[in-house]
Amino acid sequence: LRSTIRQTRLNKDAGKEKTEIAPIPPVGNNIRIIPIGGVEEIGKNMTAIEIGDDILVIDAGLQFTDSTTPGVDYIIPNTKYLEERKDRIRALFITHGHLDHIGAVPYVLEKLGNPPMYARQFGAIMVQKKMEDFPHLPRPDMHIIEGDETITVGKMKIETFPISHTIPDSMGLIIKTAFGDIVFIEDVRVDN
Repeated sequence: LRSTIRQTRLNKDAGKEKTEIAPIPPVGNNIRIIPIGGVEEIGKNMTAIEIGDDILVIDAGLQFTDSTTPGVDYIIPNTKYLEERKDRIRALFITHGHLDHIGAVPYVLEKLGNPPMYARQFGAIMVQKKMEDFPHLPRPDMHIIEGDETITVGKMKIETFPISHTIPDSMGLIIKTAFGDIVFIEDVRVDN
């Protein structure tokens, strides 16, 4: 994700296209939902929701590699956009403990300013276990929550709710906004 928007214009004199880089307009009172990873791919799950001066980050996963990426163990999300705005990140929510949702936490948490992290019990245990491999990094500011709580971070109000998945303590989020609710469900599995 780049902090600029590329605009292509036709140069009438030369008959060629010219690419200009324009800054991203300020968010103002609008909402930005920014998929950093995990869209049309398995892994690197990370989404940012930006409203005014507040940014909420959901998940920080890694992507496992295959034969097309020799010598690479895993791939993490590109957090440059968030790093440039880390003073506005109010929280990191973990929806569940699978590595494609928590595996990048040790690699990106400090870059994001070590914001408060919210997770249910099992997800929190998985993150803390992963962090044991990185004793030189600061400990996460972990807040263990239930599946049906309301948390306020910055000016955002987030309601959590439990969901069914292949791992315990999975949850979805409802982000309350002036434009309506954003319901965020990462992975869900329903067994008959």
